Formats: sequence, structure tokens, C-alpha cells
Amino acid sequence: MPETAHPGTWPSKTKGWFLEFRLIPVLLWSFTSVALGTALAAWQTGSFDPWLLVVAMALAGLIQGWVTHSLNEIYDWRSGTDRDAQPRALSGGSKVRNLGLLGERDLWKVFVVSSASVVALGAYVAWARAAWLALLIAAGYGLGVAYTWPPLATAYRPFLGEWLGGFPGVLLAGLGAYGIQALTLSWVAVLALAAHASVCTAMLVMHHYQDAPADAVASPPKRTTVVVLGPRRSRLYAVALAGAGALVYAALGLLVNPAFLVGAGLTAAAAVVHARTDLGSLASVTRNELRVIQLGIAAGLGVSVILDPALWPLLPLAAAGYYAHLRVVAPPPELARAWRRTGRRGAEGGNSAGPLSGP
Repeated sequence: MPETAHPGTWPSKTKGWFLEFRLIPVLLWSFTSVALGTALAAWQTGSFDPWLLVVAMALAGLIQGWVTHSLNEIYDWRSGTDRDAQPRALSGGSKVRNLGLLGERDLWKVFVVSSASVVALGAYVAWARAAWLALLIAAGYGLGVAYTWPPLATAYRPFLGEWLGGFPGVLLAGLGAYGIQALTLSWVAVLALAAHASVCTAMLVMHHYQDAPADAVASPPKRTTVVVLGPRRSRLYAVALAGAGALVYAALGLLVNPAFLVGAGLTAAAAVVHARTDLGSLASVTRNELRVIQLGIAAGLGVSVILDPALWPLLPLAAAGYYAHLRVVAPPPELARAWRRTGRRGAEGGNSAGPLSGP
């Protein structure tokens, strides 16, 4: 186990809470979906309340960043999949257990505190805006809890992790942000957020590439879609998901507003990155997962800022959060170049003992 400086002290606990939030995935899933939902509401209704954006961001971030991730950390550690010693950067949990920063009791505290915060904010939204919005918040919270908590544990079942966890979670976060602003929903919002949810779901499939060997031997086995389909078919599945998102963005760009064509182009580029990922190279998977995340954030935020230029401050905020996570997280030495220099081809020379092999 890697050495840590005085586990149990406030500095280590603070770092543990930060790492547990997993800011880079949250930027793609929650931050960008809320931004997109807010921008769509402002564009379609002509009104924008910055305070309601903050509330929506807090709700989505709490549900994904600490509610879902803390439970995932607890049960993935119990099953053994996060204890595997193979080098992993983004996947394999937040590493707070491996590093001795947080114990299981600490993670339950993260869950309880974040859950209480969601309840308080949800009650505020229902009182200040509309009672029906509480149903969206409760549904998003329930999907996050069910992602790892038995007996459903959708993350441990093929396809359910994507379609009863990832996809609807992203969709509800964005629709909740739209509803908080507009007090209604629209089909354009549903389709645009479904396009972004497809991007996120494709990233979730890629996220499980490096975990597949450990997932397969966990107890209980974590039978993700990648474990069941195998590497090549999983990659085709991820390409299809990203491609579907690009097509929906393109249709909206041609039929509704040209701004969506920005999302189409960047999402199509992400599909190409998925297709070109070398499943036998840890460095390739790590580097390309970061590229897919970058393209997904750029697609969603690019469309958002074009639709509502008042949201431009979200761009530097996303960049600052992304690089803060990069600086705090210490990747395994084998993946350091792929982690920090995602744009350089030299990173391909990393560990070639791949996370996946076979047909």
C-alpha cells in the first residue's frame, strides 16, 4: 500500500473527500449536463437565474460526486475489485482506501452528509420553485444509490449500469436544471440532453476497460457490460453510443439551431477516439478516456455558451477544476505520461500489458 502522511489527520481527510468527489468525471456528467440544461432553458424562455444554476449544480454534484461515489467506493472495496494492484488512473475507484485517506466509516459519513444536503436542497427547490421537481431529484438520487447498493447494484449487472444508472442519471440532472429555470420541460431539451447522456454512457463503458480483469474475479463478480461482451464488442458498443449522440446533436443542429452542430462535431471526434483506442495498452486507454472526457465537456459547454453567452464563466471554471484534479491525483508511474500529457503521441509508449485482451 502506498505511504500516506498521517492517515486520519484533517489534511488527509480533506484530500480524501476531494478525491472521493472524482471531479473530472463530475465535470463531464453533472457540471456539463446542468450547464446544458440551463442554457437550453435560457434560450427557450429568455430568462436565466444564476442562483438557480448554483442550486442545480450543487444537487447534481452532490448526487454523483459523493452520494453515488461513496457507495461505489464502499461496495467495490468489499467485493475486492478496487483492491486489485494493477495500475489504474481514472478507474479502480478514487484510491482513498488504497491510500489510507478514508476508511469505510468515513465513506458512510460522506454518504450521510451528502444525502442530507440533497434532501435539504430538494426541499428548497420544491418549496421555492415547483413540487414536481422533487420527483426528478428523488429519481436521480435513487438511481445513484441503486448503482452500487445491493440488492439491485446496477453497476454489477451488464447493461443495467448504463441504462438504469449512467444514461438516465445524466438526463435527469440536465432536465432538473432545465426545469428549475423554466418550470416546464421540452422535447428539444430531452433530445439535447440525451445526446450528452450518450456521450457520458460511452465514457462509462471505456471507464470499465481497465477494471475488467479485477471485476471478473470480484466477490460478488462485477459483471459489467465490458466483462460480458469482451473487449472488441465493448469498444464497438462505446463507438455506437458516442455515434448516436453525434447523430442526435446533428439532427438538432439541422432542424433546431446550428449551435448543436458544434456538439455533433466534437462528439463525432470522441467516437473516433473510442474506435482508435488500443485495448492492449493501459496508456492508450488512460489517454483516450481523458480525451473523450475533454471532448464531451467541450461539446456540452460549447453548445451551452453559444445558446446563452452569459454562461461563459463556466468555461474557465471547468478548466480550473479539471487541472486541479490532475494535479492532486497521483497516477501510477506507468501511466504518468498518459495522465499528464494526453495530447502527446509519446504517451503511447506506456505499459503495453493491456487491461483487456482477446476477441
